[in-house]
Amino acid sequence: MANRDQLKAVGEMCPDFSYDGSLGKASVMSMANLSSRSCEICTHWDVKNQKCRIDVFDDVLTSLDQT
Repeated sequence: MANRDQLKAVGEMCPDFSYDGSLGKASVMSMANLSSRSCEICTHWDVKNQKCRIDVFDDVLTSLDQT
């Protein structure tokens, strides 16, 4: 399972990131989380299963390790 720092780092660098506005009103999301990109607020993130629906998370995370 990815940690919050990884979710934020991948969200910041992911070319497929798409903000999910429906999550903006969720009580668990703080204003700090909404001001930066994170997988947690992406339309491709499966909250229940904690994984990327389009399977790019691991590729983006790996590319971060290479830089």
